[in-house]
Amino acid sequence: MTTEVFDAPWYPGEAVVATSFVECGSGTVMTRTTLYESCQARDIVMRSPMKEGAADSYDRLADRLGSLSMA
Repeated sequence: MTTEVFDAPWYPGEAVVATSFVECGSGTVMTRTTLYESCQARDIVMRSPMKEGAADSYDRLADRLGSLSMA
């Protein structure tokens, strides 16, 4: 688990993030759960483009990992 805090906060408080990895067939499923201090903070984040930006980053990571040769 990690704590998410920004030097220049753009939502109130901080968030606790848990990430898990589970093998599934020939791949791995990653689940990331974020707990915000308030519904207000969660709503601010959900209205931001952060969700799409994170999805793009994870897609690029999946592409990169998929191109690695497993020896």
